Amino acid sequence: MSKIILISPKDNNFYNFRSELILKLHEMHNEVILVCPYGTKIDYFTERGCRFIDLSMDRRGKNILKDFKLMCEYYKLIRNEQPDIVLTYTTKPSVFAGFVCILLKIPYIVNNAGLMEADGLFNNFLNFLYQVSFRKASCIMFQNSFEQKTVEKILNNKIHCRSIPGSGVNLKNFSYQSYPENDDEIIFNYVARIVKNKGIDELLECAQRIKADYPNTRFVIYGDYDDDSYRGKVYDLEQQGIVEYGGIQVDMKPFITVAHAVIHPSYYEGMTNVVLEHSAMGRACIGSNIPGVREGIEDSKTGYLFKVKDVDSMVKAVKNFIELPYQEKAAMGKAAREKMEREFDRDIVTSIYVEEIYRILN
Repeated sequence: MSKIILISPKDNNFYNFRSELILKLHEMHNEVILVCPYGTKIDYFTERGCRFIDLSMDRRGKNILKDFKLMCEYYKLIRNEQPDIVLTYTTKPSVFAGFVCILLKIPYIVNNAGLMEADGLFNNFLNFLYQVSFRKASCIMFQNSFEQKTVEKILNNKIHCRSIPGSGVNLKNFSYQSYPENDDEIIFNYVARIVKNKGIDELLECAQRIKADYPNTRFVIYGDYDDDSYRGKVYDLEQQGIVEYGGIQVDMKPFITVAHAVIHPSYYEGMTNVVLEHSAMGRACIGSNIPGVREGIEDSKTGYLFKVKDVDSMVKAVKNFIELPYQEKAAMGKAAREKMEREFDRDIVTSIYVEEIYRILN
């Protein structure tokens, strides 16, 4: 039996995207330890025999002292547990826990899922952190080709890596749902944190312009306010009947079912689960043409791509979808589901992880 630690910034990260892997490793008689700030989703795993260690972190903060404290906590935790292997998810756990694993000579697998972006000296500092923390990773899981090329350049190709289709999508949980019976009223979902780099500004502008020409459309926003300055903007547009705020939903499936398409205007991604989940349920996806989004969309076949940060391009893509005949909209959703079955089944991700873990341990 091996001891395997998984480190993430949120319980949702484990529950929504890693459940299959976590339970598979547990079923294979490994001791599985989950490390993140406590959230109610952790109970799902502890009830099934996994162990949990509560460790708080500011996943987006840039306070050097807090980050140093976090690294020290990772050091104490990993030194005390002496795991056989560590799996890290997202930038902070991957950078700080990765460095700790190097110090303690413990194998680790990195799944960074989106590179942090910065300008000038801070960008150089980020590259330095990637060099220090990723250089001895036993394996790096890349979710898109752009991220892979960037990291390989930073590390001079001195890494072992695997390509995975993001977190994949559970095709049983996100089963195909028939397209809505009619499109007399067309519903567009936005599912993301409400913050600038998720494209909320462009989405709000697009909604205003589309509603002026197509009053039978609805734009429903789901997600948490990462930036409180948007609360007033969204509320004002709600009062005008331009958008609707659907809140934070634990289970998006009922809301995907009633929607006709999703709009995902993000500035950067590892691989967006929003597109994968809507596609799996047979809904067209309209997304920014960036790494981590475009891999999940076949332009004009399963949805539409538009230029990132370009409202005119987004409006054109949304109008193209609206103008499609009903049967073509439905066919676009079916094609999206078929793409997920071919390329993004989460079982693919689980199999690659299990293969790499046992390659490393053996």
